Amino acid sequence: MHSAITSAMGLRCTARVSRTFATVPGMKKVAIVGSGTLGSQIAFQTAICGYDVSVLDISQDAVDKCAAMHKAFAASFVARQGGAQARGWVGIADEYGGDAQAAADATLARLSYTTDAAEAMDGVDLISESVPENTEIKLATYGPLHKHAPAGAIFTTNSSTLLPSQFAEVTGRPERFMALHFANGIWDFNVAELMGHPGTDPKVYKQVQKFTDSIQMVPILIHKEQNGYVMNSLSVALMTAAQDLVVRGVASPEDVDRCYMLTPVGGPLGPFGLMDMIGLRTVVNVNNLWGKVLSDQHIGQQMLANGAFLQENYLDKGKLGIMTGNPATDTAEGFYTYPNPSYMDPDFIAIKK
Repeated sequence: MHSAITSAMGLRCTARVSRTFATVPGMKKVAIVGSGTLGSQIAFQTAICGYDVSVLDISQDAVDKCAAMHKAFAASFVARQGGAQARGWVGIADEYGGDAQAAADATLARLSYTTDAAEAMDGVDLISESVPENTEIKLATYGPLHKHAPAGAIFTTNSSTLLPSQFAEVTGRPERFMALHFANGIWDFNVAELMGHPGTDPKVYKQVQKFTDSIQMVPILIHKEQNGYVMNSLSVALMTAAQDLVVRGVASPEDVDRCYMLTPVGGPLGPFGLMDMIGLRTVVNVNNLWGKVLSDQHIGQQMLANGAFLQENYLDKGKLGIMTGNPATDTAEGFYTYPNPSYMDPDFIAIKK
């Protein structure tokens, strides 16, 4: 793995000669902590926009899988050039005279992988944490990072529901810590939510906003802490209602998705297809977390029931949803079977004769 990165250095140096990426001044290296579905995407998007990126995870198997996903992302970038290019990738190949393959090769050369925190934190300017959405795991993550990271490095969490104030003190640098949350399918859905906590330095917030712009994301500026941020305040309500319809036997996942996709508020992907994209383990974690927090309310009881249903009928049977985020190529089971799930077939929402 490391030898492959080293052997690509020639490509890296050659490709950078004409680069004009608008990286943030004084910010050259970024560390991604957690190489799962979103962590792997954040790492690739950051690297394709000109930053050196180190990926840290707890096992060699995890970082090897991440490296393989990055090769798949690079192939997708090249394949989409000149066609329906992702919003977050528009203009990238222009930095290489329109040579998408050169851009992809240089991106992969900018990525490194390790299970050693000291190695990952060496010389970094910003850290993006994408470990599982579990309070205890996140709390245990920051101590080793603070120990090895430069004093001036900014820490961010990619949490989708938890508040930065829950972790600010354990980071060891609360004034340099905030949330930077991305959507799954980061280059197609190129939005990023910025949320500080009361102790976040406003200059750090501005610096993170500049970084967000530089990796071709549209920043959503959140002015005070809010569980669920903007994105999940909208989407969790939809997914909770959709799950409740299935858990209570009102309708099937397919018919819930059809109804959503055919109505004015809908889109090309229904709530169950969306949950597969997120990953069902994350959906269960969110249900269980907020079900306990809101257990004295109807929605809390509903979320706990939804979590138990998904655990028994999907997770326990190895149906985890999509791992790479590409329903056309990923081999997986969730609410749908991949690749090419039924909701991608035009007949899914066609009139039956």
